[in-house]
Amino acid sequence: MIEVVMPKLGESITEATIVDWKKKVGELIDKDEVLLEISTDKVDSEIPSPGKGTITEILYKKNDIVDVGTVIAIINGDNDLKIKESNNKPIKEKPLNSNDSESKAVKDVPQKTENSETVNQSDSDLKDKKELNKKKIFLSPIVKSIIKKENLNFEEVQKIKGSGANGRIRKSDLEEFIKNTPNNVVHTDHNNDSNDEMSHLRIKIAERMLESQKISAHVYTTSEADVTNIVNIVNNNSKDFERRFNAKLTYTPFVVHATIKALKEFPLMNASLNGKQILKHNNFNIGLAVALKDNNLIVPVIKKCEERNFVGITRKAEELAKKSRNNTLDISDVQDSTFTVTNPGVFGGLFGFGIINQPNVGILCIGNFHKRPVVKESIHGDSIVIRTMMYLTLGYDHRLIDGAYGTKFLTQLIKNLESINNEIIEL
Repeated sequence: MIEVVMPKLGESITEATIVDWKKKVGELIDKDEVLLEISTDKVDSEIPSPGKGTITEILYKKNDIVDVGTVIAIINGDNDLKIKESNNKPIKEKPLNSNDSESKAVKDVPQKTENSETVNQSDSDLKDKKELNKKKIFLSPIVKSIIKKENLNFEEVQKIKGSGANGRIRKSDLEEFIKNTPNNVVHTDHNNDSNDEMSHLRIKIAERMLESQKISAHVYTTSEADVTNIVNIVNNNSKDFERRFNAKLTYTPFVVHATIKALKEFPLMNASLNGKQILKHNNFNIGLAVALKDNNLIVPVIKKCEERNFVGITRKAEELAKKSRNNTLDISDVQDSTFTVTNPGVFGGLFGFGIINQPNVGILCIGNFHKRPVVKESIHGDSIVIRTMMYLTLGYDHRLIDGAYGTKFLTQLIKNLESINNEIIEL
């Protein structure tokens, strides 16, 4: 027998949430075939099977939080084991170790038939739920799920004449009721609204954002940069750069490069707070916020940027973006950032106000590139020219960074951007 254990994905990771099982009890699985998907505070991961065989037990269910090192499934490693259709005793799942809220809700309600339970709705529907319990209307889990999904009116549910044993309402009875009932009767409060569960990653993002706002005193400074030279470099050198370095030339590495130079001059922006202690980081680890296809967000980290040239930053940024979108990031890829860069401009945003990625004290928000008329000074006087401009907004923690320091840092960063020329890619 092969024991599948919850893997340890990083030194700081002590538990993970089971997002989904890709296989069921009784199914065959090959070695290294994906068995389940898990999620931690840092990243989602697909867990492969450690061996080939038949899944005989699944010990935890979807959304259960499990400590690392815990056995979560059992696989019969006998490759010749087959499930025969003539066998009337199929492999059964072991009772799941979970705090099943629905089970608790019906724990004290008498049940007449197997797998039956009373309707369990929100506290706002408590009165209606009590009425159902008094009349002992018992519903199977699948019927109950339909009632919840369709937001059915309790009074109308009580009128359904069930075709099952002892008048129990069956799925077909409920479907017929929905088919023949006007929407204004079935959907009493929410009309055509639907309720969707938040994904584990979305829940963690929400928790981190609220936590950051409680921890850091957020302050913002916005300025603009003339990035015409950068646009010209990208337009004129994209194909040659990709041919030479096997990496796409995009705008983000230019911003990271300019940010690193500014951080070296303003090291407090690369620090973090540990209680009343200021932790000054020797390495410059830049987190890059990446939007995922499922509308979630993750922040992979380019480690030790001070040791990388422009090409190295470009390659690493591209690698991390691909791993993010393919859901192949390792825990180490999303840890230890010291400063964060986010780019709503890629989606058309003029500027934005990012929430600090803890334990950082700063986050740089990049707006989109837009052409507009700009007044330029020269030895011949002022003139109006068309330039490509970009807004940058610096969010910083006022517990450590004052307005003067933050604004000076942003001003230097913009000077670094505007002074970039072709020499940066001439390696």
